[in-house]
Amino acid sequence: MSGFVAISVKLDTSQLDKIAAGLGGNTNKVLGIVATEVLQGAIGAAPVDTGALRNSLQTENPGQGNWNVHDGVEYGIYQELGTYKMAAHPFMVPSAIRAGGRLNSGALWSALFV
Repeated sequence: MSGFVAISVKLDTSQLDKIAAGLGGNTNKVLGIVATEVLQGAIGAAPVDTGALRNSLQTENPGQGNWNVHDGVEYGIYQELGTYKMAAHPFMVPSAIRAGGRLNSGALWSALFV
């Protein structure tokens, strides 16, 4: 016996599938709102030395149902995750977690269907 344990997880996404189907053309709008919230949170939390990192943060919509929030500097990942010489200064992941939590917010959804 190798000591490994096999774990099987089955998710029932039927309720989520119904919600997504009901959104129709609003899916991209919802994701855009969440992406904008991630961006604003990251801008507020980004470490500032010269301001280049903060000023490089942006969203883009490469296609229906896809949104990216990213920085435009080569060292953003090192600020987020740290290095062996420098502690992490997370700004993107905490912002994404906060904004993602809003997907359960009635306020976000009601704004789309009013």
